Amino acid sequence: MHKSHEENVEAVTKLSVQFLVEAIGQCPAGLENSMNSDIAYAVVGFQYGAVQSAAYVAGLHEEASAGIVEDVICRINGMSREAGARFLAVMPTLAQKEYPPIGIGGRAIISFYNSATNEDKLIAAGSLREILMQIDEG
Repeated sequence: MHKSHEENVEAVTKLSVQFLVEAIGQCPAGLENSMNSDIAYAVVGFQYGAVQSAAYVAGLHEEASAGIVEDVICRINGMSREAGARFLAVMPTLAQKEYPPIGIGGRAIISFYNSATNEDKLIAAGSLREILMQIDEG
């Protein structure tokens, strides 16, 4: 049975928020107060990749996907639309350059969705924490 466009948008939004809340919940405390631009772009890139991947799998077109990405990223990060737009404006360029957090986020949400156990879901959601640990070590 095919879902309507509105049902797909709602399902992608719900899955994305669920996954990203879980992923952020596994990150170090104080992440939201970080002034490190590498961390900020890695987090938003991961989120961008996750939402884009979920939208692609649901068969949504680019315009619908962009709307979901903006809504979810602003909501999850407590950003104004203007702040979110500044981050999102560079994401397509970073995606073309194969910025690793974008690809990792895209693969992680699919793993999360396909996980058979809660442990597997936690492993998929832990991908963001791994990225941030690598940035801290670098």
